[in-house]
Amino acid sequence: MAQRISGAYRLITMPSIYKGLMFSLGADRAISRYVDEVLQPKAGMKVLDVGCGPASVLAYLPSVDYTGIDLNEKHIAYAREVYGDRGRFIVGNVAHDVKQEERAFDLINVSGVLHHLGDDEASTLFRSLKRLLKDNGKLVTLDPVWLSGQRTVARLFNWLDSGMNIRTPEDYLGLLNGLGFDVQTRVFSDLLRIPYDHVVMIARNGRPAGVAD
Repeated sequence: MAQRISGAYRLITMPSIYKGLMFSLGADRAISRYVDEVLQPKAGMKVLDVGCGPASVLAYLPSVDYTGIDLNEKHIAYAREVYGDRGRFIVGNVAHDVKQEERAFDLINVSGVLHHLGDDEASTLFRSLKRLLKDNGKLVTLDPVWLSGQRTVARLFNWLDSGMNIRTPEDYLGLLNGLGFDVQTRVFSDLLRIPYDHVVMIARNGRPAGVAD
């Protein structure tokens, strides 16, 4: 993974500090909008949350069959303590630890993950997720993005992000090339209290990936 984890960046691996930082930035409102406008989950869905962290999104979901997976043991321990009766929480890697559930999930959430991965890592992740997604399922990603004419402060926050692979919308789409997804993109510039830009990709099984009309 291509990310900064030393010095002050190490603090965000701690659930309490991570949650506090996200709250100060307005993440509660951002997650609520993301769920309502993009994920659009329905009760009873089988949901996989990749890179779930402390499973913050779960508080905004209806009654679903939830699986959260993350490499950070502390985040998963926190999620089990807070949401233990609402889902399954796994420390591990999707390619190895959920691979037996082929074509099992209605909705796969990959929020804040891709900008921590190199191109090869991200492409491998998508190949694994493709096998886990139902034929009529939906895969959604959310990440910071580089934009033409981007606000100076937003660009500064991109440079300070712990993830070292923030991309343009076109470069994010390129990670899905050849996988047979039908992809739409959307840019948000007002999810957080600070000037910050995010790109969302909504991928369904269908024609090859491309920029949405």
